[in-house]
Amino acid sequence: MSILIVDDSRLNLVFLQNVLDAAGYKHIQTASSAQEAFDILSIRDQLSPRKAAAIDLILLDIVMPGIDGIEACRIIKSCTVYQDLPIIFLTADRIHFKEAFNAGGMDFIEKGGPDYELLARVQSAIRLKKEMDSRKVREEKVHKELQLAKHLQRSVLSPPINEPGIRVHSSYLQSTEVSGDMLYWKMFDPQHCGVLLIDVSGHGISAALISMSIRSLLDGIVGVVKEPFLVCEELNKKMRALFGKNRRAAYFTAIYLFIDLESKQIEYFNAGHPPGLLFLKDQYPTQLTGTTVPIGIQNDMKLDTATVTYDTPARIVLYTDGLVEKPGVSIHAGIEKLEHYAQSLHYLENEAFVVKLERLIQHRKDDVCIISIELP
Repeated sequence: MSILIVDDSRLNLVFLQNVLDAAGYKHIQTASSAQEAFDILSIRDQLSPRKAAAIDLILLDIVMPGIDGIEACRIIKSCTVYQDLPIIFLTADRIHFKEAFNAGGMDFIEKGGPDYELLARVQSAIRLKKEMDSRKVREEKVHKELQLAKHLQRSVLSPPINEPGIRVHSSYLQSTEVSGDMLYWKMFDPQHCGVLLIDVSGHGISAALISMSIRSLLDGIVGVVKEPFLVCEELNKKMRALFGKNRRAAYFTAIYLFIDLESKQIEYFNAGHPPGLLFLKDQYPTQLTGTTVPIGIQNDMKLDTATVTYDTPARIVLYTDGLVEKPGVSIHAGIEKLEHYAQSLHYLENEAFVVKLERLIQHRKDDVCIISIELP
């Protein structure tokens, strides 16, 4: 471990260096002024260096000519790379303690005190520095893994559909690195399409693991059984098999549409999800409201579905609750605001329409997923 001693007294520098050297600390540097210390730390014109010097602890005299120890500490701590560097003040009295600690110092050593007190405080500071460095390494590793998970989540999202009879676009926004939301759609043939949106309860890694587990099964569910009640049944079976034995309830809300472009019918189930919105020309939006409980809660859930028809060009908006929830405001008010705003954007192309809807997001504490299905 490397220690930097800063003191304008040559005698103090030699004394401290000898005590630390005798205790086994071999990597010791000294500076007789704050400016010399800044040079060692690569601080130029009080600007933070890009990379920290190999210093694990600073012993810093308070009373020095020019820049005193308190101001020097404040400058060092203002540098991003040195915010966690422990600084112990060297002092002959306690008159400056409050100001010194406010500047960022972690401890003090009274000059003339016993050697064992100096060594105990140095050992404690270095132990803390090691723990903080280890924490940073762990956090960086977790951050990299979360970034990879984020990339993997996005890589499995369904690509847009741009067919003569149907266009599907989406927006997928994560509050943290990973999300519990998941979207999926499939064209079974030129006249039939299935669209699914799920929102796993909770946030962060646990919700993301569940959503990715379900995503891995969708090709074998939606890709095989098309009808909404069968999709709902299979999703519930898989969810109960995977997570039904856990003490903590694991479930997700979902809305699934089976769109028949030939008959212009939309059959759907809504398992506790915010209502989808069907927009028809010159008509008030139709809400695709709940038909059953969230998936994963009950072994035997009601597999109720509903059907709506459209005889004019239509647009369907599906979304997760992060789009319409706002602290202190009911979700119903948020949905009503979405209805009015979406109606005002009816003239936009589908992809641009989705981008505009993102403006409704009031905060990013929750994941947000938006799907727009245009039936021209």
